[in-house]
Amino acid sequence: MGQLKLVWLLAIKDLKIEYRSRQAFLTTLFFAALILVVFNFAFDPGSASTRDASPGILWVALLFPGMIQLNRSFQSETEEGTLQGIVLAPVDRGILFLGKVLANWLFLLAIDLLILAVFIVFFNFAPDPSFLWVILFMFLVGAGFSAVGTVFAAMVTNVRIREVLLPILLFPIIVPIILAAVNATREVLIHQDFSTVERWLQLVVAFDVIFLAAGFLVFDYVVGE
Repeated sequence: MGQLKLVWLLAIKDLKIEYRSRQAFLTTLFFAALILVVFNFAFDPGSASTRDASPGILWVALLFPGMIQLNRSFQSETEEGTLQGIVLAPVDRGILFLGKVLANWLFLLAIDLLILAVFIVFFNFAPDPSFLWVILFMFLVGAGFSAVGTVFAAMVTNVRIREVLLPILLFPIIVPIILAAVNATREVLIHQDFSTVERWLQLVVAFDVIFLAAGFLVFDYVVGE
């Protein structure tokens, strides 16, 4: 219970910092909304082709802006010189990893829920129960995205070109869950076919478990470097 409390305290610290500045939140929200606007007008609004492409557009808007938060996740500690103090604290460094993952995950969910509402309006979807599947995938994909992204963000935090390097490292790893999310969203929103959703769900859950465990184990070496 003490370790869970530490994880929560670390996450709350990061979320409070973001709440006070709101810089990353507003920037990420604007970027994600801009993606939806551009894609909506790039196709013929309301056409069948736009509707068919909408699952891919949705997940681009949900995940790509999350890079902004990942790039900032260790920025405050690095700028203020507190990262070394946190690392030297007498706790397992995996706890620091879980705290960062939780903060990044909650931040991403807050953005994604707002973006999903904008998506429903822009692409003329009726808010029906099938969107509960989309929200479930948002929760699970966000967890895997945050887990992998936190490890790589810690690796490149002292690199001058981290804004360029982080996406290069991150996106090849998360391709499986992006494909699973896009295909599952297409099945539930476009085809109304729920028979294959469970298979995609299992893939995302397996990805989350593997990379959360791997991140917890290797984070000690990542921040140690």
